[in-house]
Amino acid sequence: SIQIGNDEHDIDITSEGLSIDGLPLISKKDNGELHIGQNSWITKEDNGRQKVWARDEAGNAIPIDYTNGTKLLINGRDVEQSINNVGALSAALTGLPTVPTENTLACGLGTGTHGGDLAFSGGCASKINEKLSVNYAASITMPGQEYAGNFEDQFSARAGFVWKLGKAIKPTQISMKEGKELKKEIIALKENNQNIISQNKALLARLEKLEKIALSENKSKDLAIYRLK
Repeated sequence: SIQIGNDEHDIDITSEGLSIDGLPLISKKDNGELHIGQNSWITKEDNGRQKVWARDEAGNAIPIDYTNGTKLLINGRDVEQSINNVGALSAALTGLPTVPTENTLACGLGTGTHGGDLAFSGGCASKINEKLSVNYAASITMPGQEYAGNFEDQFSARAGFVWKLGKAIKPTQISMKEGKELKKEIIALKENNQNIISQNKALLARLEKLEKIALSENKSKDLAIYRLK
């Protein structure tokens, strides 16, 4: 071992590693673990993999936190941004139609966000027949992101089909188009009812007039008969 400086402020170089003021800076254990710092960062090669973890003074595993604007990159891609992009791409795809309802083809545009990242999507759903429908869509993140990777890392797509099984049953709910038509029919029925009511009132009024005329004629005849007698 080699000591540089006095006992209070010294640098010790031993077979295990390097220490400053008695605190280990870099040390290598007998089991192959490489420690950086007194307790913190540890790395070890095991079965062809380089393992990395951290410990506190009690030897408990603790998180490794990349802070102060430092980005964790894997193959040049920002890991945090990649996670946010996946969430935004998936959210954008969920806003697109999967089965057309009132016609044979339905298309749409969508958008989604996650963690501050934004994505846009577009797609269509086509009704082949009463039982089979297909849908296809794609989404893409906003351009200009740093450490976003290649195009395939910023793009997502889906395709699928819906096959209805079993006996078809009449739906209990009505579509917006059917609701509008039903509303129009109700309004027309109300108008017809009002017309019928108006006609009935007019007929009643005419009937009352006829009754009055008939009564007055009968009274006149009765009076004439009495006079003749």
